[in-house]
Amino acid sequence: METISFEQYGLSVHEHTLEVPWDRANPALGTLEVFARELVADESLPYLLYLQGGPGNPVPRPVEITGWMAEALKHYRIVLLDQRGTGRSTRIDKASLIDDRLYPLLRADSIVADAEDLRAALEIEQWDVLGQSFGGFCITHYLSVAPESARYAYFTGGLPSINRHADEVYRATFKKLEARQQEFFEEIPFAESRIREICHHLDNADERLSSGERLSSRRFRTVGVGLGRGVGFGDLAALLEAPFHKVGGEKRLRTDVLADIGERVSFEKAPLYGVVHESIYGGTVPGATAWSAQRVSEGLEGFHPDASPTESGPFYLTGEHIFPFQFEEDPALMPFRDVAEKLANKDDWAQLYSPDALADVPTVCAAAVYTDDIYVPRELSLETAESIRDVRVWETSDLQHDGIRRAGEEVFARLYASVRERG
Repeated sequence: METISFEQYGLSVHEHTLEVPWDRANPALGTLEVFARELVADESLPYLLYLQGGPGNPVPRPVEITGWMAEALKHYRIVLLDQRGTGRSTRIDKASLIDDRLYPLLRADSIVADAEDLRAALEIEQWDVLGQSFGGFCITHYLSVAPESARYAYFTGGLPSINRHADEVYRATFKKLEARQQEFFEEIPFAESRIREICHHLDNADERLSSGERLSSRRFRTVGVGLGRGVGFGDLAALLEAPFHKVGGEKRLRTDVLADIGERVSFEKAPLYGVVHESIYGGTVPGATAWSAQRVSEGLEGFHPDASPTESGPFYLTGEHIFPFQFEEDPALMPFRDVAEKLANKDDWAQLYSPDALADVPTVCAAAVYTDDIYVPRELSLETAESIRDVRVWETSDLQHDGIRRAGEEVFARLYASVRERG
């Protein structure tokens, strides 16, 4: 392992780079680099590994030390791991494609194996772990295979279902999204009619994003993913308030609105999120995921990707759901179309979670569960919590899925105190 150290933010910063195998069972597939940034206020404090949400997102780059990081640094030296394929851990994008055989190696089991190699390289016997969203999925696998490595585990919006097919997970997320969207329509009276107006316009007009491709109504509807964030209502309302103007007497979307939409619907910054997202649910039950979100949406009123905005009945935006059409329409995803199809059809995924191990895990856990979470439904999270030996759940309706970003100091402080209470 190579380490570079310097001072920043009033802290000691250690940047670690470690070479690891793509597949520990098949060394012939080669190696990749894994990167982690360590933030230290006090060298005597224990280690906290942070696992980012996603999948396919790099760990946040701290611009200033606030929120959960500021609170955690009172108790820990923080290790921020770029999960493989992201950030400085051999980033994968349309300009750096890899062998198709390697994409199944981007799930929680490989990420946890990388974390274990990093822990060994740092000569740490045990650390604590914090996982946001998909990071919590990774921790659940961690506790299934190497519980002795984690003293305490903190989950924020990230207790996954450990025994349900992707179809059941997506039905639950669509149900949560429907309720959230109805609340949005009630709070923002013009929202529903404006969404229908934009989609009808896109079905009948050639509107181009700055990257050159035509914007379809079904792709526009994916902006609903923002409804699961703390400022989601206000943010989406601002996008919808005045989207049109007249150009030469013709109704057109404003160029600034198109630029805003383009940023929301593009996977340029994190293509792996689209490529491997559905595969994180593979193996909880046997069989392929088979484009689960697409199939489930087609059977739900208002969510079909090709639903008409002019017909009576519900008409909804979609959320954290990946559809085959995105690999036909998003330039960032087009090069991954074939590998995405292979992942959707893969039917021999390994089970990532061990109910038996979790029922007897020595690690003390605390979990923030968000009542209205449209990404990781609280009902499935609470079901999993019942399967873990010692997990202290804090459920709140005051925060959304990004609670650690909006109120990180409070969230982390609650979880930190919770694991130290007498069980």
